[in-house]
Amino acid sequence: MAIRSGSAGPLVALVVFVVVAVLSMVAAIFFYTKMGEATDAMQVAQKQLQEVITDEQRAGSRVTAFQSGATEKNQTLVEHIIEQQEALATLVAGDPSSDLAQIRTALALSDEQTAKQALDTLRRDLASALSRVQDQVKASEQIAAQAEATKLEADEKVKAADEKVRQLSETIAPYRASSERALSEIAGLKDELIQARDAAHSEFANQLSEEKDKQAVLIATTQNLTERVNVLQKQLEQFRIKPRDPALLVDGHIVDLGVSNDQVYISLGSKNHVRPGMTFEVYPDSSAILYDPKTDRQSPGKASIEVIKVGDTTSTARVTRSKRGSSVSRGDVLANAIYSPDYQYKFLVHGKFDVDTDGKVTDGEANYIRGKIQEWGGVIIDGDTLTPDVDFVVIGTVPPRRMAQPLGEDSAAYAAYLAEKRAYDAYSELAEAARAAQVPVLNWNRFQILTGAAER
Repeated sequence: MAIRSGSAGPLVALVVFVVVAVLSMVAAIFFYTKMGEATDAMQVAQKQLQEVITDEQRAGSRVTAFQSGATEKNQTLVEHIIEQQEALATLVAGDPSSDLAQIRTALALSDEQTAKQALDTLRRDLASALSRVQDQVKASEQIAAQAEATKLEADEKVKAADEKVRQLSETIAPYRASSERALSEIAGLKDELIQARDAAHSEFANQLSEEKDKQAVLIATTQNLTERVNVLQKQLEQFRIKPRDPALLVDGHIVDLGVSNDQVYISLGSKNHVRPGMTFEVYPDSSAILYDPKTDRQSPGKASIEVIKVGDTTSTARVTRSKRGSSVSRGDVLANAIYSPDYQYKFLVHGKFDVDTDGKVTDGEANYIRGKIQEWGGVIIDGDTLTPDVDFVVIGTVPPRRMAQPLGEDSAAYAAYLAEKRAYDAYSELAEAARAAQVPVLNWNRFQILTGAAER
């Protein structure tokens, strides 16, 4: 028995050893496997940590400061950083969720501008504005001081004026009675003026009756003149222009052209009473001398010429105006309503004219036309009455006329109304008499064109 027991011990020990060895090997294999997984996990963790923060950044002073702050608040580093970022976004943009782009938009910053630069600019602008405000305050204080001084000065002047008024009142007191008497006299003069107005109205009625009688006489005279003119027209047919056929105004023609484009030779000379300075309108032929009654305008010719040198039977002239696209040619006809180589036309000039086109009609400008007519060989008929020997009537601008007689006591207005009415009636009667007698009527436009003196 002892021998069996002694021989079984090593076997048990060997079995135990084998079991322990197997267990140790299994444990080693298990721990080795776990250590590999831990190593892999640690490497992944280190890689992820490096993606968040590097070792160099962790050793930096700013991260160390953030770490200390997080430790003090018992926070993680990321939690502390997020808290600081939200606080900064709230401070700058008022919204903890704002990112950098939103903060720039909220502060209206450019891509390269910092918040500090923008704040410095605002501070400078604020300082400049404060400086201007201070200047304005100083200016306002100065103005207020000046206003106060002005007010004091005005008060002094008011006091002085009051004193003068008082003195003046004392001075004029004796004259008040005289003023009342003057007012009474004015009332009497007013009554006299009313009586004078009534007398003027009565006189106007008498004059109007006389004017109507004169008009009746004038109409009868016009009828007689018309009959006489019809007889005289037959005798003067070779000299005078018919209103409906102004082509008979032809006085001569172009015989040749000069060396230069602005020089021509005409078929009139000293034997035809031509003088230097006379002007003519140039037409291609006699049918081109037309008058348009719808527009009351005379058709201008292709050119205007002025005589510069006079021979016996021909003269030299220069072209003073030419129509674009037209040129003076041999055979073109000449016309001047005043001039005639064989006859002195007689002109009646009536009314006021605006020769210088300044918008004002005057008697002096009518005298200018009379002077031109005489200068070019025409004869002026004195007065404003159409006589049988008148060849042309040169008539001015239609006089103004008030349609209603002025009311009230203004004698000057009444006199002006009466003068305007007389001028208008005389103008109308002369124009009608000229038409009835078939005497050509020239206004300033037709006078200029038919004498070759239109604006150049």
